Amino acid sequence: MAALTASWTEVEGAVAKAATAGLEDLFGALRIPSISAHGDGLQQSAEYLEHLLARDGWSVEVVEIDGNPIVFAEVGPAGAPAILLYGHHDVQPVDPEAAWVTPPFEPTIRDGSIYARGSADNKGQFFCHLFAVRALARQPGGLPVRLKLVLDGQEEVGSPQLPAFIERLRPRLEGARLCLTADGPTRIERRPEVVYGVRGSVMLRLTVRTSETDLHSGNWGNLAPSAAWRLAQLLAALKGLDGRVTVPGFYDEAVPPTDAERAALAAIPFSAEEALASIGGSFLDGPPEVPALQRLMFLPTLTVTGIQGGYTGPGFKTVIPSTATALIDVRLVVDQDPTRMFELLRDHLAQIAPDSTLERLSHYLPSRTAFDEPVAAHVLAAVKRGFGRPPLRVPCMGGSLPDGAFATLLGVPVLRVPYGAPDQRNHAPNEHMRLDHLHMGTRTSAALFLGVGGARP
Repeated sequence: MAALTASWTEVEGAVAKAATAGLEDLFGALRIPSISAHGDGLQQSAEYLEHLLARDGWSVEVVEIDGNPIVFAEVGPAGAPAILLYGHHDVQPVDPEAAWVTPPFEPTIRDGSIYARGSADNKGQFFCHLFAVRALARQPGGLPVRLKLVLDGQEEVGSPQLPAFIERLRPRLEGARLCLTADGPTRIERRPEVVYGVRGSVMLRLTVRTSETDLHSGNWGNLAPSAAWRLAQLLAALKGLDGRVTVPGFYDEAVPPTDAERAALAAIPFSAEEALASIGGSFLDGPPEVPALQRLMFLPTLTVTGIQGGYTGPGFKTVIPSTATALIDVRLVVDQDPTRMFELLRDHLAQIAPDSTLERLSHYLPSRTAFDEPVAAHVLAAVKRGFGRPPLRVPCMGGSLPDGAFATLLGVPVLRVPYGAPDQRNHAPNEHMRLDHLHMGTRTSAALFLGVGGARP
């Protein structure tokens, strides 16, 4: 493999041309309504990407596990250092469609941004990798790394088949020096980030049943128990007014931040007062003795995301509800195990409320890459080159991604770099990807490939 002889200025020029020339290919992907929540367009999207990647010289296949189309592709010298790249080609529903200025699946450029569902989350971001490969393939020495690209088809509904996919393709996925996810928006305008971890999650359904049928609230009031009251009492018993979850053992396996991670938290511009004002709230949740960012990144949460029971239609219906249900989202941190956390909550509820039922619906694994991981230096340098300023080091994001599956099942360091901007409106009407961020992301990918491949310009 020949060493790179082009200057970084020449590489930048090639990257800019590749990103601009490739917009129509990106638009073709954005025109496909690959909404995983509806089961729509996923096969068409996978086949489009399969054709596009094969045309660019990638070895590519569509892997289906229980109908989940995951696109897997490889490119670059077989013996070169390997990078695992994760993205997803499924998108969120577009509701309310009337709020879109232009149709969500007709990509439109206006005010320096590409407007379309999936433009930022996540098609526009993983296309940066494709554009970088096109640019470097034309440089002396070519692509100096082996890239293994995984494009998930069900990330927006929890990636239920991803662990089985990893197990099936383990021999081809192993050996990567790192796994990079380009996803999400940065927190602060013009401040790039490198995120070292994600919180995991367990999605639960808690059901209380107190009688065989709803009952007349006058004839049975003070005799028949209300499932709605019972559920409210149970939920109140799980979390105190101080914001701390009261389930025994809930915090036991949470790994606290290191000194380096505490220093990184202190370097992140954040005001609890401004955060509170931005949501129009009266207080911030969680144990108040723990700093806000530390609560967000290093403590598990228990959130009631929805409650249903009794009559909630127009007018009034005088009934005692026989059944009430709560959907619960538990966010996990390293080293908490989803199965262990589910069992902890289930066993605790069995003791205090044997008339309740707790079901596990889905889960994500948490992950956190150590700050002293050597390969992270390549990512930090690439982001600095791509975005033009040093990135913030973020120990963990508050949300959840499938990163933990790669970290846990493959033992590979996982890092996330948001190529998007704070205002990109993920999951909302008028989602958009800024063209300048598309170019900065493509430069970052190119710099990373060169750095890890030892062909730094």
